[in-house]
Amino acid sequence: MARRKKFLSLYESYMTRYERGGFLVGDIFKFNDNFKSHEDYTSLGQNVKDLIDQMIESGLNIRVVGIKDTTSPRFPGNPQTSSLQVVLTLALDSGGGRYTHLVAIPCCLGQPQPCGPNLPPIPDAIRRKNRVNIKPKEMKKSNNISNKTDRGNRKLADTNMSLPTKNTVLPSKPATPSPSVASQSKPFAEQVEQPTTGVLSYMSLVR
Repeated sequence: MARRKKFLSLYESYMTRYERGGFLVGDIFKFNDNFKSHEDYTSLGQNVKDLIDQMIESGLNIRVVGIKDTTSPRFPGNPQTSSLQVVLTLALDSGGGRYTHLVAIPCCLGQPQPCGPNLPPIPDAIRRKNRVNIKPKEMKKSNNISNKTDRGNRKLADTNMSLPTKNTVLPSKPATPSPSVASQSKPFAEQVEQPTTGVLSYMSLVR
């Protein structure tokens, strides 16, 4: 029953997305291309504009962490009195549940970035540089001492770094001769013992 109640609350919050400006808490926010020319942006303070620029330049995901009405509801506690024009509280998602750079902006400055049922895309700002060489190149000959080997003559020679193409036959001699297969196998007739019976015959009983 508890699972069903939790599902209903999540479903109801999803259905009310378009009653609060099209946003839900947890959405990935993306600024419009021309948001700086909007009159709501020009009315913001310079320190707020600088913070928004820092959030965009960071390359991290920007999440919606709060949705507030621009005006107080006429009937408090009634969900039907929510306004369409809302104020969004945004924050940088640094990963691991860490949110920084909180700022409140009008909802008309951007759009939610749809991710569907999947997780949000990993930003390039937190990707580790990959040094995997998809197209390997032949290594050039180097005089690095790590590529030298002492073969027992107290002289350093180039290490053989080529991969073998066939098996190497090692000279060896067994300590004892290997028994042949024929000596271990005996005829089937010799291996099967003649069955014996413990039942006394009728003639022995008579005697």
